[in-house]
Amino acid sequence: MTSFLVALVGALSMATTGNDDARGPQGKYAGNCTDAGCHAEYTKRAVVHEPAGAGSCDACHEEKNPGSHDFSMASAEPDLCLDCHDEEDFEGEVVHRPLADGKCTVCHDPHGSPNKSLVKMPVEELCLSCHKEIAEGKNFLHGPVAVGACIVCHDAHASDHPALLTAANRELCLTCHTALATKLTTSAHKHAPVLEACDSCHDPHGANNRFNLHSAPTELCLDCHDDIAEIMDEAEVQHGALSTKRSCLSCHDPHASNPEHLLTQQPMELCLSCHNQELKSGEDTLGNIDGMLSSNPSHHGPIQEKDCSACHQPHGGDHFRLLVEDYPKKFYAPFDLKSYSLCFSCHEADMVRDAQTDKLTNFRNGDQNLHYLHVNRKVKGRSCRSCHATHASSHPKHITDSVPFGQWQLPVGFRKTATGGSCSPGCHRPYRYDRDKPVVNGVQPTDADLDP
Repeated sequence: MTSFLVALVGALSMATTGNDDARGPQGKYAGNCTDAGCHAEYTKRAVVHEPAGAGSCDACHEEKNPGSHDFSMASAEPDLCLDCHDEEDFEGEVVHRPLADGKCTVCHDPHGSPNKSLVKMPVEELCLSCHKEIAEGKNFLHGPVAVGACIVCHDAHASDHPALLTAANRELCLTCHTALATKLTTSAHKHAPVLEACDSCHDPHGANNRFNLHSAPTELCLDCHDDIAEIMDEAEVQHGALSTKRSCLSCHDPHASNPEHLLTQQPMELCLSCHNQELKSGEDTLGNIDGMLSSNPSHHGPIQEKDCSACHQPHGGDHFRLLVEDYPKKFYAPFDLKSYSLCFSCHEADMVRDAQTDKLTNFRNGDQNLHYLHVNRKVKGRSCRSCHATHASSHPKHITDSVPFGQWQLPVGFRKTATGGSCSPGCHRPYRYDRDKPVVNGVQPTDADLDP
């Protein structure tokens, strides 16, 4: 029994001695913390804090009790860090919360790290460990966010700009988006939000819409352009361009352009970029306007002025073909001045109100007003489209060669002379007219003569 106790005491004595050795040398020792065998791994990391690499542990640590190998920090954060790091580099109107709280080691390892700037983990992981909502659940990410380059836009410590941005919102965006910066300097018209803050429309981190837009293009545009929203909500006729995937962007540049209203091209060029082919509109087919203009030299006044909006609403309206005013849709129309509001916004209404005239129109036989004869009827008045092409024609006064009448292209057969002319249409037998020498065409046409 005695021999067992002696052996047990000996074993405990050896165990105690072993624990002391594992704890490291006691008191003073040669070398420093990293080359004495205890903390050597600090110097083997990819990025080593300079004091640790130089073995100057006492730059940050003070020996508290040599007998127990206890050390304390030379001073508290962040004062200890600022003993070496210039305090001016960490000052600004906005300070990163860990720095403001004096907690540098929340982000940085004070000895060494596999990452640049001694951050504890790759920047994208480090930032998202606190700001995970930045990228979470987003279908589209801003380039720097996607690759974890947060410090491309943000200062990690302090800034004079909101959200720790390295420059003012718009200025910062244009340091990368140089093509847009150039466009803004060369364009006559600029979208107001672009001059103020890009994040009015774009989320700088990510979104569920392309181009990191806060919402889908149409919805986003209409958040500000409530007058257009009202037109689109109430319009009986919608512009087909707005129902396409690009919607507003079909016609407008969201940033800047030289044409007014931020149009992507000059107005008429823009319209003809779509209306250069036949287009379906409900049950109707819209003609190839560009082709019509190219092959017919006599252009309607608004066409000559390249102003499609003189007759058409670009967003939506209550009249067919997006016309800005009333205009008879069919070949026949009971006469009513309101029905011709579009035409009479430019042309004199009296040309169809007076049966006799010597000046209101050249379409007369002597002083008999032939516009009045054809148009001013309670039943089956001929609308302007019965004789005139609304966009272009190969004849003066936009007289058309033929006009749709049901399934038939009804011929007009117009011939002009110096003082009058003639027509041999499909709606009545041939007649002539002359302003200076009235023509007697047998029996003057009646409603029955004019009605096919």
